[in-house]
Amino acid sequence: MSDETSRPRRPADLFMGRAASIGALLVLALLIVRLADVLLLAFGAVLTAVLLHALADPLVKRAGLSRRWALTAAVGGVTAAVTAMLWLFGREAAVQLAALSELLPRAWDALQADLSRSPLGAYLLDELRDLRPAEGLVMQLGARLIRSSAAGGAAALIVLFAGLYLAFHPRTYLGGLLRLAPKAWRPRAEAVLLACGKALNRWLVAQLISMLLVGVTTGVGLWLAGVPSPLALGVVAGVGQFVPVVGPMVSTIPGLILAAGAGWETLAWTALVYVGAMQLEANLFTPLVMRQMVELPMAVTLFAVLAMGVLLGPLGVLFATPLAVVAYVVVRMVYVEDVLGDRGDDGLA
Repeated sequence: MSDETSRPRRPADLFMGRAASIGALLVLALLIVRLADVLLLAFGAVLTAVLLHALADPLVKRAGLSRRWALTAAVGGVTAAVTAMLWLFGREAAVQLAALSELLPRAWDALQADLSRSPLGAYLLDELRDLRPAEGLVMQLGARLIRSSAAGGAAALIVLFAGLYLAFHPRTYLGGLLRLAPKAWRPRAEAVLLACGKALNRWLVAQLISMLLVGVTTGVGLWLAGVPSPLALGVVAGVGQFVPVVGPMVSTIPGLILAAGAGWETLAWTALVYVGAMQLEANLFTPLVMRQMVELPMAVTLFAVLAMGVLLGPLGVLFATPLAVVAYVVVRMVYVEDVLGDRGDDGLA
């Protein structure tokens, strides 16, 4: 053994090594922050691939198709279903959405006129104008959504096509990701990634079922209540279900504004419909659908939405729950099982 290998490292060398490691971590953190939107879109592509594999699994297990043919059939089935929905309901939904965009400003103006007649209503309107002096909170939010629709459509296309690549060539990307880990860690890293994929699969299927049930329930209820554009409002309610806590609350705003313009009786029935849909989702849909597939503590979900919203903005809110599912699995397998040695089953994997 030479003197260079047997000689202990000097404090200056240790300090420089640690400083270099800290610097590399800081650079990595800065890159993650700067590329947060790109990383979130990549995660959206992963969700798309997971959904396609979830649709292909029954064809592989029951029909005996190969994975590639099953994925091809899943893509074709989704395309045919979307085309059929657009053909059957697309025109009506487009008409109702256009009517909704025209009715909302009028209903908002009528609601302001009704509120201004009472001292309490006038006070609330003054507070809203102080918060958003230009047009009010609701109108500014709608304008912002319209302005960002083109960018959102382009991002959706990128996520869709990237998800197709990931779905048809999972081993290529999984193998490349595993190569970043030391060889001794690769088997465990692969097990963790596969468990994350399985948890996302179960969560996504349950979430889509819940969104469909909430959308149909809300749409039918608003139609019975006589609210304008019930189909469009049902679609909004179903889509809002993707973001727990925040999404369902925000999705009620257009319906309540329209109902207020139609009269206080319609407003009361509309509020009852939304409350009933929320109660059905919380006490019936979630226990029967969501908890049979993946159970994530509600407190974890709520704080995940808040944290992702503060750190990453709207995209962070959109993907907060699936990110929390992945983090939950990683913490359980890597920290609880590997570090603490506790291998109790929590029902996620």
